Amino acid sequence: MNFKITKRPNPRAKGSYLFHASPFYSDELTILDLAKDISDGCTLNVTDVEAVLSSLVRKLPLFLKKGFIVQLGSFGRIRLSFSTKGKEKASDVEAADISCKRIVLVPCSEIRKEIESTTFSKINVVTEGSSKSSSEENEVSA
Repeated sequence: MNFKITKRPNPRAKGSYLFHASPFYSDELTILDLAKDISDGCTLNVTDVEAVLSSLVRKLPLFLKKGFIVQLGSFGRIRLSFSTKGKEKASDVEAADISCKRIVLVPCSEIRKEIESTTFSKINVVTEGSSKSSSEENEVSA
């Protein structure tokens, strides 16, 4: 995977900057791209694979909102999580204290092992600090 250099303000010293490695994403893959690639390795046609992936994307949020941890075989587990404000007494904790909902993916051990073997290559791009991905930066500048 390639990475770029990003210049970001140093939060510990006003007016100074630090340089960080940031992921450089080549592009995005769509469900159709995935369906085409998956169908090449099995007996299903592209339309069938795309339908299954689209159904997964449509149904997954419904199960997460109901509190399920969704086990996706050897892919891993997906669950909904959130942040909350701490309270002095248990009786003071309310739903309104919940913020920052997020989806957590816990990949299976095979995927984690494969990711651990990733090598990185520096590209000659320096950008100003941003938490956006390169595809989002391209959309903003377009």
